[in-house]
This record gives sequence, C-alpha cells and structure tokens, in this order.
Amino acid sequence: MDDVFLDTGPDLSVVFVLFGLLFAGVLIFIIVVAVRKWNVAKQAGYDPLTMDTQIAAQVGRSALLRPTDAVPERPSIEQRLAELDDLHARGVISDAEHTAARAKALEG
Repeated sequence: MDDVFLDTGPDLSVVFVLFGLLFAGVLIFIIVVAVRKWNVAKQAGYDPLTMDTQIAAQVGRSALLRPTDAVPERPSIEQRLAELDDLHARGVISDAEHTAARAKALEG
C-alpha cells in the first residue's frame, strides 16, 4: 500500500534530463560566442584580455576629446589688412568697402 503513494508523483528524471540538456546548450553557446569574440579582437590587433583598457587609452588620446580653446584666435591687424588688400585686388570688394573695412580693422 505504501508503494502506491510513491508511484503517483511526477517523474522528475525527465525534468532533470531536460534541464541538463538546456544547461549544456547554454554553456556551449557561451563558449562559442567567447571564442568568436576572442578571434575578432586578435584580428583587430587587440589583446583580448586587456582590450577594454587599450580602447579606453586610445579614446583618451583621441584628438576629438582634447580640450580646445574656447576663444578662437583672432588674426593680427597685419593679416587682416593683407586679407582686405587681397580681396580688393581681386575685385571682390569695392574701393569704398575696402576703405571702410581698413578703417574698422585699424580701430580694433
């Protein structure tokens, strides 16, 4: 009579086998992805174990991240006058515009 109660429960061996297969599948997937990432990093010239540090150092040395002067450098008066003379000689600005621009450049 005691055997009847023990046999009525669900068969857990199927659940354990399915869990084991799922666990093995996930483990294989993780290994395959890790190996592929390792190969891609090696082909790109990075050490896969220190790749994040190498990339961070590269980004830190990037010219795009260097601080720039907030105030752009103004051309000197000589440069500005030479530019105005060049524009006038090429006919881009008239005599009146040239005279007015020279006076403004000399004022400061």
